[in-house]
Amino acid sequence: MSNSKLKTYRVSWEKGRKAGAIGVTYTGGVIVRAASPEAAKLKAYETHEHLRCVKVEEVDGGES
Repeated sequence: MSNSKLKTYRVSWEKGRKAGAIGVTYTGGVIVRAASPEAAKLKAYETHEHLRCVKVEEVDGGES
């Protein structure tokens, strides 16, 4: 997929943890480049897990 079709998204959650971590969950978020909001959410799962109440927002100026 061409980078020109990717947009920038902010994926945030109320509870989650870094992938492989044991113990407490926390509020957090990541900025990712993806083709769609659904793809952005999946990309967040590459580095984090057990995410609850996930919200995906497109960041202004995401296309470059």
